Amino acid sequence: MKILKLSGLVLAVAFIAIQFVRPEKNLGSQNASQGIAQQFTVPDSVRTILRRSCYDCHSNNTVYPWYSEVEPVGWWLNSHIQNGKRHVNYDEYATYRPIRQFFRFRNLIEQVRKDEMPLPSYLLIHRYAKLSPEEKALLIRWSAAMMDSMKVKYPPDSLKFRPRRERGDRQEPFRRE
Repeated sequence: MKILKLSGLVLAVAFIAIQFVRPEKNLGSQNASQGIAQQFTVPDSVRTILRRSCYDCHSNNTVYPWYSEVEPVGWWLNSHIQNGKRHVNYDEYATYRPIRQFFRFRNLIEQVRKDEMPLPSYLLIHRYAKLSPEEKALLIRWSAAMMDSMKVKYPPDSLKFRPRRERGDRQEPFRRE
């Protein structure tokens, strides 16, 4: 019985101690000078959907829920946010090379069609972020239109993925996520 009490005490102290080890918050400036809207036409309807359902993990400004203040939940959320921003960051979209922008639009279409985004784990608590069939169709049409506009603007070869060995460069290859 003493071992159980001691174990409980150790766990309680450890839980309290980890509350002081917090990840950095994803609270960048509201300046979107490199954002997607600087380079592409983003209708208000699409902007509203992106902000509501995507920006918490795919921008420089996350709206944190109360439970993010409890560790290790905060660490888990931070991991999701950092991973999401690695895939696409709508606040930095204009800094991406055209091929990456093109593939991000294509991935958005695929993931929305397959109900992979927003993540099901995110939707468990953030029910408001769930996309309606009409919103999915709007995002898909908009992304396809942006891809079409890019096909007109850039040479066809510049929007095709080529493995690094074919490009002949030593840069980091474009990752297909």
